[in-house]
Amino acid sequence: MALAVLASTVTTGVAFASSATADSVGTGAMSGRVCMFDAPKGALDLGHVAWAFRWSDGSGTWDYGATLQDHNWEKHGSEQQMLQDFATTDDSGGYQSYRCKDTAADDQGAAEAAVTAGFARPYNVIEDNCLTRSVQIFKAYDGSGGLNGLPDGKLVFPNAYFNYNLSGWDDAKAL
Repeated sequence: MALAVLASTVTTGVAFASSATADSVGTGAMSGRVCMFDAPKGALDLGHVAWAFRWSDGSGTWDYGATLQDHNWEKHGSEQQMLQDFATTDDSGGYQSYRCKDTAADDQGAAEAAVTAGFARPYNVIEDNCLTRSVQIFKAYDGSGGLNGLPDGKLVFPNAYFNYNLSGWDDAKAL
């Protein structure tokens, strides 16, 4: 299906969104799904974000986690467990909402490699932080290039990015 949509887009220059609607995180018509979680009180109210991506094996399992200046974390679990974990984690004042997007590709291995590489690098508040690493993970996961238009997150406050730079993503949902 994703290839047919891509071929149609190349031919016509127009992509049509799926007519399917869903209230849950994990039910998209495309093969992959990513989510960004927002902790708006983090970094002196400039915000903190975290990432999630759905496994490519169809199990409904998610990888999710965060990069913080003093520690990183990653977990694996169901959609329900992921939402519960973010709702009860107190990173940077607590996560309050999330936004998701379906993707044409779901390269779990590439996303995990981006997570590992990000966790291995020193944290840099300006150029290599929670936001820039989340964007890198999303772009690696969606090897189709559909997320390549996302700004890299450098020199942008996480709250501003979450609220204004996720064009085409689902509306924010409260945790």
